[in-house]
Amino acid sequence: MESITPNRPGMTERAGIFILIALMGAGFVVGGGLSFVMWKAMTGQSIAQMQESMMDPSFVNEVRVIQTLLAAFIFFIPAFITAFLLHKRPFIYLGLGRKNSLPTIGIAMALMAATIVLSGALASLTEMIPLSESMRVYFKGLEDTYMKQVLVLSQMTGIPDLLISILVMGLAPAIFEEVFFRGGLQQMMMKATGKVWFSIIFTSLLFSAIHFSYYGFISRAVMGIVLGLLFARTGNLWVPILAHFLNNTIGVIQVYILRVQGKNIEDNMDDKFPLWSGILAIVVIYKLFTFFTKAIAKDKQKELTLSQNVEIN
Repeated sequence: MESITPNRPGMTERAGIFILIALMGAGFVVGGGLSFVMWKAMTGQSIAQMQESMMDPSFVNEVRVIQTLLAAFIFFIPAFITAFLLHKRPFIYLGLGRKNSLPTIGIAMALMAATIVLSGALASLTEMIPLSESMRVYFKGLEDTYMKQVLVLSQMTGIPDLLISILVMGLAPAIFEEVFFRGGLQQMMMKATGKVWFSIIFTSLLFSAIHFSYYGFISRAVMGIVLGLLFARTGNLWVPILAHFLNNTIGVIQVYILRVQGKNIEDNMDDKFPLWSGILAIVVIYKLFTFFTKAIAKDKQKELTLSQNVEIN
Protein backbone atom coordinates (compact mmCIF):
# COMPACT_ATOMS: atom_id res chain seq x y z
CA MET A 1 0.00 0.00 0.00
CA GLU A 2 2.92 2.31 -0.64
CA SER A 3 2.31 5.63 -2.34
CA ILE A 4 3.69 6.12 -5.85
CA THR A 5 5.41 9.33 -4.72
CA PRO A 6 6.54 10.31 -1.22
CA ASN A 7 4.65 12.63 1.10
CA ARG A 8 4.99 16.37 0.84
CA PRO A 9 8.11 17.70 2.63
CA GLY A 10 7.59 18.06 6.37
CA MET A 11 4.29 16.17 6.40
CA THR A 12 3.90 12.91 8.30
CA GLU A 13 1.06 10.50 8.92
CA ARG A 14 1.13 11.31 12.63
CA ALA A 15 0.38 14.93 11.79
CA GLY A 16 -2.18 13.72 9.27
CA ILE A 17 -4.15 11.86 11.95
CA PHE A 18 -4.50 15.00 14.06
CA ILE A 19 -5.41 17.08 11.00
CA LEU A 20 -8.00 14.49 9.95
CA ILE A 21 -9.70 14.43 13.35
CA ALA A 22 -9.63 18.24 13.59
CA LEU A 23 -11.17 18.58 10.13
CA MET A 24 -13.82 16.02 11.06
CA GLY A 25 -14.82 18.25 13.99
CA ALA A 26 -14.82 21.27 11.70
CA GLY A 27 -16.95 19.28 9.27
CA PHE A 28 -19.58 18.79 11.99
CA VAL A 29 -19.73 22.54 12.54
CA VAL A 30 -19.59 23.69 8.91
CA GLY A 31 -21.79 20.88 7.63
CA GLY A 32 -24.30 21.48 10.40
CA GLY A 33 -24.43 25.20 9.62
CA LEU A 34 -24.90 24.60 5.91
CA SER A 35 -27.58 22.03 6.69
CA PHE A 36 -29.61 24.64 8.57
CA VAL A 37 -29.25 27.04 5.64
CA MET A 38 -30.20 24.35 3.11
CA TRP A 39 -33.18 23.23 5.19
CA LYS A 40 -34.43 26.82 5.45
CA ALA A 41 -34.06 27.28 1.70
CA MET A 42 -35.83 24.01 0.86
CA THR A 43 -38.65 24.08 3.42
CA GLY A 44 -38.91 27.62 4.75
CA GLN A 45 -38.83 26.19 8.27
CA SER A 46 -36.83 27.47 11.20
CA ILE A 47 -34.03 25.57 12.94
CA ALA A 48 -36.42 24.82 15.81
CA GLN A 49 -38.79 23.07 13.40
CA MET A 50 -36.04 21.18 11.62
CA GLN A 51 -35.40 18.46 14.21
CA GLU A 52 -39.05 17.38 14.30
CA SER A 53 -39.49 17.56 10.53
CA MET A 54 -36.38 15.43 9.97
CA MET A 55 -38.47 12.53 11.32
CA ASP A 56 -41.43 13.33 9.06
CA PRO A 57 -41.68 11.07 5.96
CA SER A 58 -43.22 13.93 3.96
CA PHE A 59 -39.80 15.62 4.02
CA VAL A 60 -37.95 12.56 2.69
CA ASN A 61 -36.20 14.34 -0.21
CA GLU A 62 -35.04 17.20 1.99
CA VAL A 63 -33.75 14.74 4.60
CA ARG A 64 -31.84 12.85 1.90
CA VAL A 65 -30.11 16.06 0.82
CA ILE A 66 -29.21 17.01 4.40
CA GLN A 67 -27.89 13.54 5.30
CA THR A 68 -25.71 13.37 2.19
CA LEU A 69 -24.39 16.90 2.79
CA LEU A 70 -23.50 16.13 6.40
CA ALA A 71 -21.76 12.86 5.50
CA ALA A 72 -19.70 14.63 2.84
CA PHE A 73 -18.54 17.36 5.25
CA ILE A 74 -17.90 15.03 8.18
CA PHE A 75 -16.14 12.21 6.33
CA PHE A 76 -15.21 12.72 2.67
CA ILE A 77 -14.02 16.34 2.62
CA PRO A 78 -11.81 16.04 5.75
CA ALA A 79 -10.16 12.87 4.38
CA PHE A 80 -9.57 14.41 0.96
CA ILE A 81 -8.13 17.66 2.37
CA THR A 82 -5.82 15.71 4.71
CA ALA A 83 -4.67 13.47 1.87
CA PHE A 84 -4.02 16.57 -0.27
CA LEU A 85 -1.93 18.12 2.51
CA LEU A 86 0.07 14.90 2.88
CA HIS A 87 0.46 13.94 -0.74
CA LYS A 88 0.52 15.56 -4.17
CA ARG A 89 -1.86 12.90 -5.48
CA PRO A 90 -4.61 12.59 -2.85
CA PHE A 91 -6.76 10.09 -4.76
CA ILE A 92 -3.76 7.80 -5.17
CA TYR A 93 -2.88 8.22 -1.49
CA LEU A 94 -6.40 7.28 -0.40
CA GLY A 95 -6.25 4.07 -2.45
CA LEU A 96 -8.62 5.19 -5.20
CA GLY A 97 -6.12 4.62 -7.99
CA ARG A 98 -5.52 0.89 -7.56
CA LYS A 99 -7.12 -1.97 -9.50
CA ASN A 100 -7.82 -5.63 -8.80
CA SER A 101 -9.04 -8.47 -10.96
CA LEU A 102 -12.69 -9.50 -11.11
CA PRO A 103 -12.00 -12.80 -9.27
CA THR A 104 -10.42 -10.86 -6.38
CA ILE A 105 -13.37 -8.48 -6.21
CA GLY A 106 -15.80 -11.40 -6.42
CA ILE A 107 -14.16 -13.14 -3.46
CA ALA A 108 -14.27 -9.86 -1.52
CA MET A 109 -18.03 -9.64 -2.14
CA ALA A 110 -18.45 -13.25 -0.97
CA LEU A 111 -16.48 -12.34 2.15
CA MET A 112 -18.85 -9.48 2.84
CA ALA A 113 -21.87 -11.73 2.34
CA ALA A 114 -20.47 -14.18 4.92
CA THR A 115 -19.66 -11.26 7.24
CA ILE A 116 -23.28 -10.10 7.05
CA VAL A 117 -24.33 -13.52 8.38
CA LEU A 118 -21.69 -13.33 11.13
CA SER A 119 -22.84 -9.83 12.06
CA GLY A 120 -26.42 -11.05 12.31
CA ALA A 121 -25.35 -13.83 14.68
CA LEU A 122 -23.38 -11.33 16.77
CA ALA A 123 -26.45 -9.08 16.93
CA SER A 124 -28.37 -12.03 18.38
CA LEU A 125 -25.55 -12.62 20.87
CA THR A 126 -25.52 -8.96 21.91
CA GLU A 127 -29.21 -9.10 22.79
CA MET A 128 -28.43 -11.91 25.24
CA ILE A 129 -26.07 -9.71 27.28
CA PRO A 130 -27.86 -8.76 30.54
CA LEU A 131 -28.45 -5.04 31.10
CA SER A 132 -29.99 -2.95 33.84
CA GLU A 133 -33.47 -1.65 33.08
CA SER A 134 -32.26 1.94 32.76
CA MET A 135 -29.52 0.96 30.29
CA ARG A 136 -31.92 -1.19 28.32
CA VAL A 137 -34.39 1.69 28.00
CA TYR A 138 -31.61 4.10 26.98
CA PHE A 139 -30.17 1.82 24.31
CA LYS A 140 -33.66 0.97 23.05
CA GLY A 141 -34.29 4.71 22.65
CA LEU A 142 -31.18 5.03 20.47
CA GLU A 143 -32.33 2.13 18.30
CA ASP A 144 -35.82 3.63 17.95
CA THR A 145 -34.36 6.97 16.85
CA TYR A 146 -32.17 5.22 14.30
CA MET A 147 -35.12 3.21 12.99
CA LYS A 148 -37.25 6.35 12.63
CA GLN A 149 -34.49 7.90 10.50
CA VAL A 150 -34.31 4.75 8.38
CA LEU A 151 -38.08 4.81 7.90
CA VAL A 152 -37.93 8.42 6.69
CA LEU A 153 -35.05 7.84 4.28
CA SER A 154 -36.54 4.61 2.94
CA GLN A 155 -39.83 6.05 1.68
CA MET A 156 -40.10 4.08 -1.58
CA THR A 157 -43.13 3.69 -3.84
CA GLY A 158 -41.42 2.47 -7.00
CA ILE A 159 -38.16 1.65 -8.77
CA PRO A 160 -37.07 5.33 -9.10
CA ASP A 161 -37.39 5.74 -5.32
CA LEU A 162 -35.50 2.48 -4.81
CA LEU A 163 -32.63 3.70 -7.00
CA ILE A 164 -32.48 7.03 -5.15
CA SER A 165 -32.46 5.21 -1.81
CA ILE A 166 -29.65 2.96 -3.01
CA LEU A 167 -27.63 6.04 -3.95
CA VAL A 168 -28.35 7.92 -0.70
CA MET A 169 -28.33 5.02 1.79
CA GLY A 170 -26.10 2.58 -0.08
CA LEU A 171 -23.48 4.24 -2.27
CA ALA A 172 -22.90 7.64 -0.61
CA PRO A 173 -22.23 6.27 2.90
CA ALA A 174 -20.03 3.51 1.46
CA ILE A 175 -17.83 6.02 -0.38
CA PHE A 176 -17.74 8.73 2.29
CA GLU A 177 -17.15 6.41 5.26
CA GLU A 178 -14.58 4.20 3.55
CA VAL A 179 -12.61 7.22 2.32
CA PHE A 180 -12.45 8.53 5.90
CA PHE A 181 -12.03 5.36 7.94
CA ARG A 182 -10.04 3.03 5.69
CA GLY A 183 -8.38 5.29 3.10
CA GLY A 184 -7.73 8.01 5.65
CA LEU A 185 -7.55 7.07 9.33
CA GLN A 186 -6.60 3.38 9.05
CA GLN A 187 -3.94 3.99 6.43
CA MET A 188 -2.40 6.90 8.33
CA MET A 189 -2.30 4.86 11.54
CA MET A 190 -0.72 1.91 9.73
CA LYS A 191 2.01 4.10 8.25
CA ALA A 192 2.53 6.06 11.47
CA THR A 193 2.73 3.06 13.82
CA GLY A 194 3.55 0.12 11.56
CA LYS A 195 0.91 -1.85 13.48
CA VAL A 196 -1.59 -3.21 10.97
CA TRP A 197 -3.93 -5.06 13.32
CA PHE A 198 -4.00 -2.27 15.90
CA SER A 199 -4.86 0.24 13.17
CA ILE A 200 -7.62 -1.96 11.73
CA ILE A 201 -9.21 -2.71 15.12
CA PHE A 202 -9.01 0.88 16.42
CA THR A 203 -10.52 2.24 13.21
CA SER A 204 -13.26 -0.41 13.26
CA LEU A 205 -14.23 0.40 16.84
CA LEU A 206 -14.46 4.10 16.00
CA PHE A 207 -16.38 3.24 12.81
CA SER A 208 -18.92 1.31 14.87
CA ALA A 209 -19.10 3.92 17.63
CA ILE A 210 -20.15 6.75 15.29
CA HIS A 211 -23.35 4.84 14.47
CA PHE A 212 -24.48 5.22 18.12
CA SER A 213 -25.96 1.74 18.37
CA TYR A 214 -25.32 -0.56 21.32
CA TYR A 215 -27.09 -3.56 19.82
CA GLY A 216 -25.22 -3.17 16.55
CA PHE A 217 -21.84 -2.17 18.01
CA ILE A 218 -20.11 -5.56 17.93
CA SER A 219 -21.64 -6.41 14.54
CA ARG A 220 -20.44 -3.19 12.92
CA ALA A 221 -17.02 -3.45 14.56
CA VAL A 222 -16.52 -6.94 13.09
CA MET A 223 -17.73 -5.71 9.72
CA GLY A 224 -15.27 -2.83 10.00
CA ILE A 225 -12.44 -5.28 10.69
CA VAL A 226 -13.27 -7.23 7.53
CA LEU A 227 -13.45 -4.01 5.51
CA GLY A 228 -10.13 -2.96 7.02
CA LEU A 229 -8.52 -6.26 6.07
CA LEU A 230 -9.80 -5.96 2.51
CA PHE A 231 -8.11 -2.59 2.24
CA ALA A 232 -4.92 -3.58 4.06
CA ARG A 233 -4.43 -6.59 1.77
CA THR A 234 -5.21 -4.86 -1.54
CA GLY A 235 -4.37 -1.18 -1.03
CA ASN A 236 -7.40 -0.64 -3.25
CA LEU A 237 -10.11 1.40 -1.51
CA TRP A 238 -12.68 0.46 -4.14
CA VAL A 239 -12.75 -3.09 -2.74
CA PRO A 240 -14.07 -2.14 0.74
CA ILE A 241 -16.27 0.52 -0.87
CA LEU A 242 -17.97 -2.12 -3.02
CA ALA A 243 -18.26 -4.50 -0.05
CA HIS A 244 -19.74 -1.73 2.12
CA PHE A 245 -22.10 -0.80 -0.71
CA LEU A 246 -23.24 -4.41 -0.98
CA ASN A 247 -24.08 -4.53 2.72
CA ASN A 248 -26.00 -1.25 2.61
CA THR A 249 -27.87 -2.11 -0.56
CA ILE A 250 -29.07 -5.46 0.79
CA GLY A 251 -30.69 -3.55 3.66
CA VAL A 252 -32.31 -1.01 1.31
CA ILE A 253 -33.72 -3.75 -0.91
CA GLN A 254 -35.04 -5.61 2.13
CA VAL A 255 -36.94 -2.47 3.22
CA TYR A 256 -38.25 -1.96 -0.32
CA ILE A 257 -39.60 -5.52 -0.50
CA LEU A 258 -41.35 -5.10 2.85
CA ARG A 259 -42.94 -1.85 1.66
CA VAL A 260 -44.11 -3.44 -1.60
CA GLN A 261 -45.62 -6.30 0.41
CA GLY A 262 -47.35 -3.80 2.70
CA LYS A 263 -45.66 -5.18 5.81
CA ASN A 264 -44.69 -3.20 8.90
CA ILE A 265 -40.96 -2.53 8.62
CA GLU A 266 -40.25 -2.23 12.34
CA ASP A 267 -41.89 -5.59 13.02
CA ASN A 268 -40.46 -7.44 10.01
CA MET A 269 -37.03 -5.85 9.53
CA ASP A 270 -34.75 -8.48 11.04
CA ASP A 271 -30.99 -8.48 10.55
CA LYS A 272 -30.36 -11.20 13.13
CA PHE A 273 -29.22 -14.78 12.52
CA PRO A 274 -29.00 -17.81 14.86
CA LEU A 275 -25.73 -18.28 16.72
CA TRP A 276 -24.87 -21.49 14.87
CA SER A 277 -24.87 -19.59 11.57
CA GLY A 278 -22.19 -17.29 13.00
CA ILE A 279 -19.90 -20.26 13.67
CA LEU A 280 -20.42 -21.48 10.12
CA ALA A 281 -19.77 -17.96 8.80
CA ILE A 282 -16.42 -17.81 10.64
CA VAL A 283 -15.31 -21.02 8.92
CA VAL A 284 -16.44 -19.69 5.53
CA ILE A 285 -14.73 -16.32 6.09
CA TYR A 286 -11.47 -18.04 7.06
CA LYS A 287 -11.56 -20.18 3.92
CA LEU A 288 -12.49 -17.27 1.68
CA PHE A 289 -9.57 -15.24 3.02
CA THR A 290 -7.17 -17.97 1.89
CA PHE A 291 -8.64 -17.71 -1.62
CA PHE A 292 -8.52 -13.93 -1.35
CA THR A 293 -4.83 -13.95 -0.45
CA LYS A 294 -4.02 -16.18 -3.42
CA ALA A 295 -6.05 -13.95 -5.76
CA ILE A 296 -4.19 -10.85 -4.55
CA ALA A 297 -0.85 -12.61 -5.10
CA LYS A 298 -1.89 -13.33 -8.70
CA ASP A 299 -2.91 -9.69 -9.17
CA LYS A 300 0.46 -8.49 -7.88
CA GLN A 301 2.34 -10.94 -10.08
CA LYS A 302 0.38 -9.79 -13.12
CA GLU A 303 1.04 -6.14 -12.20
CA LEU A 304 4.75 -6.87 -11.80
CA THR A 305 4.91 -8.64 -15.16
CA LEU A 306 3.19 -5.75 -16.91
CA SER A 307 5.54 -3.19 -15.35
CA GLN A 308 8.58 -5.25 -16.40
CA ASN A 309 7.29 -5.49 -19.96
CA VAL A 310 6.77 -1.71 -20.04
CA GLU A 311 10.35 -1.14 -18.84
CA ILE A 312 11.72 -3.52 -21.50
CA ASN A 313 9.78 -1.81 -24.27
